Amino acid sequence: MVFYIPETLMAIIRRRAKKTAHPENLDPIVHLWILRILFPLGCVRDFISLHGFSNDTIAALLGLGDWIDPPLDDFKPKSARLELRRLHQAVELEFANAAPPRCLEKNVAQLANLVGLSAEDCRILEFTILLQSERLLNDVSDWLGCLSSARLFYVLAKLLDLPEQAIRQSLHPQGILSRSGLIAIDRGSSANLASKLSLISDSFADDITSTESDPMLLLRDMVVIANEAELDMSDYGHVSTSLNILRPYLQQALSTGRKGVNIFLYGAPGTGKSQLAKVIAEDMHCQLFEVTSEDSEGDPVSGERRLQAFRAAQSFFGQRRALILFDEVEDVFANGNQIFGQKSTAQTHKAWLNRTLEENPIPALWLSNSISELDPAFIRRFDMVIELPVPPKAQRQRILEQACGDLMAPQDIERLSHSEVLA
Repeated sequence: MVFYIPETLMAIIRRRAKKTAHPENLDPIVHLWILRILFPLGCVRDFISLHGFSNDTIAALLGLGDWIDPPLDDFKPKSARLELRRLHQAVELEFANAAPPRCLEKNVAQLANLVGLSAEDCRILEFTILLQSERLLNDVSDWLGCLSSARLFYVLAKLLDLPEQAIRQSLHPQGILSRSGLIAIDRGSSANLASKLSLISDSFADDITSTESDPMLLLRDMVVIANEAELDMSDYGHVSTSLNILRPYLQQALSTGRKGVNIFLYGAPGTGKSQLAKVIAEDMHCQLFEVTSEDSEGDPVSGERRLQAFRAAQSFFGQRRALILFDEVEDVFANGNQIFGQKSTAQTHKAWLNRTLEENPIPALWLSNSISELDPAFIRRFDMVIELPVPPKAQRQRILEQACGDLMAPQDIERLSHSEVLA
């Protein structure tokens, strides 16, 4: 953003800028963005009315404290706008190259090295994080009203002083920000700025601005390292034929870095799908990262957010020898409502999901209780589809002996092992 100002006026503005007290509790770059929303983007009309300010707190922080609460007839909106414009020009001169808070800047730089963010990607990510974490910036952005995607690109270009084409490239569905899951854009409808740009989780903004940490820890609310397995391969003898094919296939994929490897495991609850995933990871000598279905407060995570977390995990852990576990895939593949014509998350994001099943760098294990509700077009894209049936009687008896041998008589274990519904 460039202001063409005569040199004499420029000198006056510089002198006045030195007298413009910057609010201590408002970060310089946030201060600058708020003023850009008010002036270049025209929201000053919502801020200054005929009889005063729509938000006195913001007015005071911007340096207009003397204009608050004058006698009703003494408030002069035109003069207030001129004073605010002067303050805007001064802040542009002083903070045009302002950086985000040091902690945020350093964490974003680490993310950039990890997933390959460009300089423009970093600026957009920093802005989105501060938009979600700085209440005043969030409040002021509401005056921009509902934004279409085209309007969003224009607004960000003005706010961040970047070419609009660069903004479009960074936020393209094939851009790193989208493919990594760090930022998701609501492209289907008009919404306010904070709703159009969403981060991977509700805690992400707080975590990345509060402390300098390993980027891996920024996903802890959405992706966790799976616990150690409680079973071993000998507990899955009833599916040994499938595993004898799967194990060398995964070993080869991990050794060669093959992309687009996805395995679908399904079976009734209690048949040991999650344990099998952990057993496979230990057999492959690699880490297993699990996309959670609940956040840190125990609330369910939407299918769309889980897909976003899956994207991020693929980007964050792409250089590791790892597997990713996506349990309860019904949240994504079967959460629509055919009666009311509502598409599932997978159907809504069909093109992206198809690309993911072809290009994900880390092999993924997708777990479900049933396969019947999945679109056959998705099923065909999995490398292997394995049904995990209820273990046979001998296996059920062995599990009961391991779990309850000291608590139950042998005849009770024998009797219970006949029941398939106790899987």
